[in-house]
Amino acid sequence: MSGPDRSRLPIRRETFAGVVGRTLDGSRPDWNLIEHPRPPGGAPNVLLVLIDDAGFGNPSTFGGPIRTPTYTRMAATGLRYNRFHVTALCSPTRAALLTGRNNHAVGFGSVGEFAGGFPGYSATLPRDCAPVPRILRDNGYSTAAFGKWHLTPDGQQGPAGPFDRWPNGWGFDYFYGILGGGSSQWDPCLAENQKIIGTPEEFYDEQHPYYFPDAMADRTIEWLHGVRAQDAHKPFFVYYSTGCSHAPHHVAKEWADRYKGQFDEGWEALREQTFARQQELGVIPADAELTPRDEAFPAWSDVPDNVKPFYARQMEVYAGYSENADHNVGRVIDAIDDLGELDNTLILWIWGDNGASMEGSVTGSFNELTMQNGLPLTDEMQLQLAERYGGLDAWSTSLMAPHYGAAWAWAGNTPFKWGKQVGSHLGGTRNPLVVHWPARITEEGGLRTPFSHVIDVAPTILEAAGIPAPDTVDGIEQEPLHGTSFVASLSDGAAPEHHTQQYFETIGNRAMYKDGWWLAMKTERIPWLLTPEALAPYAPGVWDPDSGPAELYYLPDDFTQAKDLAAEHPEKVDELKDLFWREAERYKVLPLLATLSTFFGMVPPLGGETSYEFRGDVQNVMPGMIPRIYNHSYTITADLVVPDGGAEGVIVAEADHLGGFTLYVKNGRLTHTYSMMGVFVFKQVADEDLPSGDVTVRMEFRADSAKPATGGDVALFIGDRQVGKGRMDHTVPVRFSGYSGMDIGRDNGGVVDRSYEREKPFAFTGTVERVVFDVKPHLSGEDEQQLHTAEQHGQAAHGLSA
Repeated sequence: MSGPDRSRLPIRRETFAGVVGRTLDGSRPDWNLIEHPRPPGGAPNVLLVLIDDAGFGNPSTFGGPIRTPTYTRMAATGLRYNRFHVTALCSPTRAALLTGRNNHAVGFGSVGEFAGGFPGYSATLPRDCAPVPRILRDNGYSTAAFGKWHLTPDGQQGPAGPFDRWPNGWGFDYFYGILGGGSSQWDPCLAENQKIIGTPEEFYDEQHPYYFPDAMADRTIEWLHGVRAQDAHKPFFVYYSTGCSHAPHHVAKEWADRYKGQFDEGWEALREQTFARQQELGVIPADAELTPRDEAFPAWSDVPDNVKPFYARQMEVYAGYSENADHNVGRVIDAIDDLGELDNTLILWIWGDNGASMEGSVTGSFNELTMQNGLPLTDEMQLQLAERYGGLDAWSTSLMAPHYGAAWAWAGNTPFKWGKQVGSHLGGTRNPLVVHWPARITEEGGLRTPFSHVIDVAPTILEAAGIPAPDTVDGIEQEPLHGTSFVASLSDGAAPEHHTQQYFETIGNRAMYKDGWWLAMKTERIPWLLTPEALAPYAPGVWDPDSGPAELYYLPDDFTQAKDLAAEHPEKVDELKDLFWREAERYKVLPLLATLSTFFGMVPPLGGETSYEFRGDVQNVMPGMIPRIYNHSYTITADLVVPDGGAEGVIVAEADHLGGFTLYVKNGRLTHTYSMMGVFVFKQVADEDLPSGDVTVRMEFRADSAKPATGGDVALFIGDRQVGKGRMDHTVPVRFSGYSGMDIGRDNGGVVDRSYEREKPFAFTGTVERVVFDVKPHLSGEDEQQLHTAEQHGQAAHGLSA
């Protein structure tokens, strides 16, 4: 019996097969008209789990030090895949995962924050590449996404949309989570469906604090129960994408304390221990070699003794954070089991969207965005700053936004070289995959070794469901899927390898895989260095991509990329180089280094808007959408109504004490506080009280010059009368926060100025009529001339959020 035409979506409604008369007399209904599309019989539920910023050598399931009992349980009754690959960066992997196409081809050559003017870097999904949630939904699945999204461009994360770039627009019936790349786990700025809902109310409950990973599991279970309460048989597709283990590394102290003392021997010892367990488990071959330490990573023996406890605590927190993620995924799996549906649920669980992140730099950081804002910190500075915010015991709390040191990430990618951002090497591109589906997997606890890639997941899901990739969606002819299904390997360990060729590219780090050979072409830039000096060799007209070194590996004989064969096979090097350029052109990888175009002055035009007005109670303006106040002069003006007896509270606040600004009234005085990533904090207070009635206040920042991180003078005004002044020697060049929003009339979540922390969110007790930002203010003639001269030279901000 033929079914509906699934090659064109949406599926067309069946032709009416009843009878319609002039009255009900003689008319016969056709009940198929009110039926929604249904998937083929036996189509499984699907749970797709993605862990963030983690490495091949992190989970104990693959020999790592982090206890992952749920992951191991799924592997013991399912399958481990040890040659599964991702793209070495967050958004690109997610786009490839959900579309079944190469990441550049769907506009995600970089992260969503760096949407650019080239097709492969637009951060905009082409309409001819319908994602798998849309395909499943139109074929009768209930679909939901929970957790980290990171596929909505920075400037589109507000009530004006467009919402086709939000999860609902990608085919999810329901979404609960964060739109950006990283978030506090204690006070995230949450989104639900097509609305930013901001900081959860539970954040203010000190007895029962909010924790995002717990809430993700709660919401997922609640959604599953709701679907089953309505429809006992409709299959579901759940995309469960944890914020863990992306920085900031936030977890309750008791989880981190489970690992007390376990990393005191350092990262080299951890790599050796992990490598031995991997060989014992058989997840790497017995003849595999442990790759050596690159000189970019310090030796543990060179770390001063007084600093070693600081480094060890970084890894203890990361491990506890990761174990908690395993625990909460386990709660969701247990809920599916309680529904009696685990046997026919296809679980694909990827431990890492790229290799473990080295973006904490050598020292690690109490604040993950210090690196992105080009603010290097020494060990001693880190220790002093950690003490400022509560000491090592506070490393995992909301007082800090911590990231561990790069050498811990290197250890997390055991046995491979490098990690996140390095698309040329396996440390950035090979991650664990566990597949669990009792209804189809006959060899429990098996190991699968064929080369596979994140673009293979979507075709695997579709084949498992018996649903074809559509030819047209909404009347638009579709780009064929680029991946290949590995369903056959679920029941046949000897199934042939179908994915035999794949390019990789991340921020200029490139690789070409074909028939076992892997050509690695890494830039000389160290992933955590984004200083002007580090970027200068890659400026347009300076960098020649063909001039750098190339390494060649034959992976069937060299699992870890330990034996460079480039000198022995120059003809293979040339062959794979040529193939890479052909693939790069085909899949919109070009121009190389488009991710860095912002740093070389290719910034989106300001347009005609230089003044931004916020009226009423506007809250949770996402950090990529605040007015462009960086690196030049600006003013903030507010019209207030102050009742008799005065008012207190926040007029406007962006982000928190680890990077942000706030204009507020306390003890009757207008006050401006500015945090330069929590390292430098500047405050200016008015000399007189705020009067009652209709009052206009203003803060002026007069930049020394229009350049990254410029210093400048601050002046406070009531009306046209100056009432305060001060100096800021440094300002934030790129971004205050990766997640915390801007609020009018209050300071949601973590506060900017901790002097009003006990009163948070410290809502203004008068009325804030409007707040206006002017990013091109009319200052003195000298100031204007400085700005004009600098802008003519096209100076751009520097930094990278990945």
